[in-house]
Amino acid sequence: MLRTLKCRAAIKDQIFRNGEFRAGYEAKLRIDCLRKHGLIYRDAFTVLWKEPRVIIYEVGDIEKKIAFLVNTMKFDIRCIVEVPEYLGVNFEKQIVPRFNVIEYLRSSDGLGDEVGLRNLVKMSRLRFYNMYVKPYPECERMYGRFCGDVVVGNGNRNRNRNRHPVGMWKLFKPEPNSEADDDVENIKLYMESLHQENMEHCQGVKKVEKK
Repeated sequence: MLRTLKCRAAIKDQIFRNGEFRAGYEAKLRIDCLRKHGLIYRDAFTVLWKEPRVIIYEVGDIEKKIAFLVNTMKFDIRCIVEVPEYLGVNFEKQIVPRFNVIEYLRSSDGLGDEVGLRNLVKMSRLRFYNMYVKPYPECERMYGRFCGDVVVGNGNRNRNRNRHPVGMWKLFKPEPNSEADDDVENIKLYMESLHQENMEHCQGVKKVEKK
């Protein structure tokens, strides 16, 4: 069964790094873990089949994600049968920051339509940022991984060179250029002088016609 899993070669290599017997044992441990939390065998098997990355995560990590899903996010355990990707993404870097943003918007009446587990997990980083972070500057600290404003263990922020600035529109704002401003002013003066010469020429023509 494990050899027929549909996943990237790198993930499959990790699953079988200690041989087929060990891979089967690790898969059974995770199925038992899911069954302990209320899934029937068929559903637990489906989760591993759809999201093979679960096999390479420690059982303790899976337990932590399930506890957060049920106790904090208030989703039913059976939601992971429909969205098994929840168990395959990074807990600290994706699940928690996104949930904190959504909870903040929900509590401050800034959330329009309700966000389900599928959108919370499967939405791309850029789309999530544009929809739920970019319009609300106060959310950028919560979503620090994308913005480059990462909160480290001692509570300090680790700002790196690749951080995204507040409001991505600033990426496209040109730097001030004094030389360009001077060029614009010179062009403006030149056009005004041409206009003035043209007016004087027209007035001269009219005077000649009258004579």
